[in-house]
Amino acid sequence: MKIVKMCRNALSGTIQLADLPGKMEVVDISFNNLIGCLDLDRLPATVRTLYLRENKFTGEISLEHLPKCFKYLSLQNNQLSGTICLTFLPPAFQSLHLRKNNFEGSLNFTQLPNSISEMYLSENRFSGTVDLGNLPESMEDLDVGNNAISGTVREPLGLRAVFDGNDELTVERIE
Repeated sequence: MKIVKMCRNALSGTIQLADLPGKMEVVDISFNNLIGCLDLDRLPATVRTLYLRENKFTGEISLEHLPKCFKYLSLQNNQLSGTICLTFLPPAFQSLHLRKNNFEGSLNFTQLPNSISEMYLSENRFSGTVDLGNLPESMEDLDVGNNAISGTVREPLGLRAVFDGNDELTVERIE
């Protein structure tokens, strides 16, 4: 079995990602009532897509030891917290959806993989300044709205970006 999709099944309880079958590639268990912590460090090496949005997961997550083939992560609308390290994402990584959680701390966009195209990080508690000067050319969408980001940010040409709701942030559009 390579794909598991169990969305909108009113599933409850916890999930142990380390117990997924060794050849699993795509896991989508979104829109359920799953709880507990997520240990992303122990995903099988074959997993490239993980969608667990709209559940009730709590605790901190680490993005530093995802499988090398990993591309898509959606954990939006849970109750996850802690800081997020973006500097060790896998080389093939393309899409990160973490909006509507309780993440905090600063965001380092200076060492993203060249393959990344979208990041949705809105409605958390991220703070501090951000540097968008070294975004990969593949980056198309960046949503950091409704956080506590401050300072001045220069928005690169061609980037669809959302900064609304960061009251202490000034956005300079590069013409």
